[in-house]
Amino acid sequence: MYTTAHYLGLNTWHRSTKVRAPRTAVPIHVDPLIRPGAAWRSRRVANIAAERRMVGELERLGKERQDFLVLGIDAPGFDQLTLPQKILAYYLYRAAIAGHTLADQQNHRYALEIRNMLETTCLHSEGMETATREAVLDYLKYVWINHGPYDHDSHVKTLPNTLTPEMFQRAAEFAAARGAGFELQPGETLAAKLGRLRATIFDPDFEPIMTNQKKGDDIIATSAVNLYDRGLTQKDVESLPIEWKQRLNVRFALGHGRVEPQVYRIGGLYGEDLETISHFLRRAVPYAESEEQRRGLQSLLAFYATGDEEEFRRYSIHWLRSNTVIDYLNGFIESYMDPRGVIGQFEGNVSFVSDSTLLGRLADSALYFEKKMPWAEEFKREQISRPVANVVNVVVETGDCGPLSPAAYNLPNYSDLRRDYGSKNIILLNVEEARSEEIRDATLNEFYLPEYRELVRKQGDRARQWEIYMHEVIGHGSGKPAAFLAVDPALAIGRAYSSLEECRADLVALYHVFDPKLVEIGAFRQEEQGDIARAMYISYLQGQMNRYRMYEDDVVREAHQRGNQLVMAFLLEGGLDGDQDYGVKVIEQEGDFFVRISDLERAHRGAGNLLGVLQTIKSRGDAAAAAQVFDRFGTRVNPEWRRNIRARAVKIRLPNKTAFVFPRLEPALDGGEIRDVLLHVDEDLVAQQLRMSHMRFNTAVGF
Repeated sequence: MYTTAHYLGLNTWHRSTKVRAPRTAVPIHVDPLIRPGAAWRSRRVANIAAERRMVGELERLGKERQDFLVLGIDAPGFDQLTLPQKILAYYLYRAAIAGHTLADQQNHRYALEIRNMLETTCLHSEGMETATREAVLDYLKYVWINHGPYDHDSHVKTLPNTLTPEMFQRAAEFAAARGAGFELQPGETLAAKLGRLRATIFDPDFEPIMTNQKKGDDIIATSAVNLYDRGLTQKDVESLPIEWKQRLNVRFALGHGRVEPQVYRIGGLYGEDLETISHFLRRAVPYAESEEQRRGLQSLLAFYATGDEEEFRRYSIHWLRSNTVIDYLNGFIESYMDPRGVIGQFEGNVSFVSDSTLLGRLADSALYFEKKMPWAEEFKREQISRPVANVVNVVVETGDCGPLSPAAYNLPNYSDLRRDYGSKNIILLNVEEARSEEIRDATLNEFYLPEYRELVRKQGDRARQWEIYMHEVIGHGSGKPAAFLAVDPALAIGRAYSSLEECRADLVALYHVFDPKLVEIGAFRQEEQGDIARAMYISYLQGQMNRYRMYEDDVVREAHQRGNQLVMAFLLEGGLDGDQDYGVKVIEQEGDFFVRISDLERAHRGAGNLLGVLQTIKSRGDAAAAAQVFDRFGTRVNPEWRRNIRARAVKIRLPNKTAFVFPRLEPALDGGEIRDVLLHVDEDLVAQQLRMSHMRFNTAVGF
């Protein structure tokens, strides 16, 4: 699972919130319109890279430059790896890229088609009217970042900023006249294709929500996500046998009046993509750093070949047991895009270990914290296998975790595997360490009460660090199901499960930040602990209020943000019965709204009370209780606060989210053999995404 730590509320759950823009860094943009086969290998790119490293702020997107901050990040230390480690990283890197557009295909039935059409139009736009050319490229960047026409977090359709249907038609016709080859259905014309895609791109009322989990709605029929054929209903899916309802790697089609499962596998759905991924995974096997890693790769290959989820479970066990320098993710993993919270979204990444000393000490103490959890003994684990816990520098992230990146993750998601085998916890250091002091200071001065500004400026970094560490290491891996629960809690709870689990892990951090064990393991000094705890609480609560600027309406849809909203509303409203004072208030000063904590001990007690409630719900698989608590506290925002926060964000031009451009790996070949692997930071968003699209089915080494 991903971290839900939010530092200052600058960004959403799954990305770095501290963005370093060096004084020497200036926006640099590789010409996006150079021809295929040249964009990513051209001397021009090499010359630019030799002059300036493309690290830090590259560009901002949006009418007020507030939608996305695009950052280039480095992966320091890669050159110190051994040659076998570099080769392993390269093949895993290629496997991640080979699956990059699987997330597009899962998000919407037309998402990849729209992406391909926009890319082809841009690549044949030389001489096109400037305004039209720029409008096409601008919308394409949003499609790249979100893997389709819907916002990754809110799940609401993202309309083009300036592109109109008429402009898109002119652009496509211009590109076609210059040799652009568009994918057409049998007997379809370009005009018919544009007409078929028009509503998906331009009509806000046509399939407006990708993933709908609203109480009372048919969450399948009203969700546009491409995990279910249009026309299927929640009743249709609920009527399926249990083995299909809990399947991770499946899409449900509507055929001959009944539901027809389509399994992700070679020879089945997404088969060609999975074959390309498997090609590079097979090449990675001889370079595995341990027997567990080798066996994990083999199980993953068997999973893609057969579609048998038991093979993915075996892979998960081998993966969590492997504690190697080079690590990776590849598979259908997180289930946030599924309205039922079951089907996995593709993601791939590659990373290598950095200094993990403090994280390791926390992992050593996992059983200590489990014994002190504020829930019933029957839901506490008696034994915990020491979780693997590493701080890493990430080389690439694709699919559901790139260009929008997590700060950390804890896997596997299977509750029984966590119980029986433990988990692995990964913190993405180079993502976390990206920072913009300018944005940070503007946020503190605008959204935080004066009494908190210096506190958060001084202690906010470590408060966030340990919120993430505890969320991942002792949060997700904690607790156990009730003895009577016959299925995974995720299946029992349904639509509210992802939000519940992320909120529960957050609360573990908020609850245990006061524990003396953290001083003992060297997290911070005893005299600092109170300030760090206060900084954690105020950053968490004010951060969620700051996130109101991103909501187009008064509904919170993204799983992690629902968890944040639940914590804030629970503390503000006095708990389930509304009769408690948890020392947290929203106050108004000169027409602006701020969070104030009048009594940190009471806030701590409230966090513990809510944590106990959520663990009881999870352990019992109580779907009704989960839905009730999230529908009451975690879904709705105060419209007056939202309007105020949005206006203040516009005033300081605060970016809503951060998208990343990752390093590029290039093998140095000698007689067809890899003699070295070089890491470059020489691309912007356009160059990287065009290169990744062009590499989709390519198996050549060095491409």
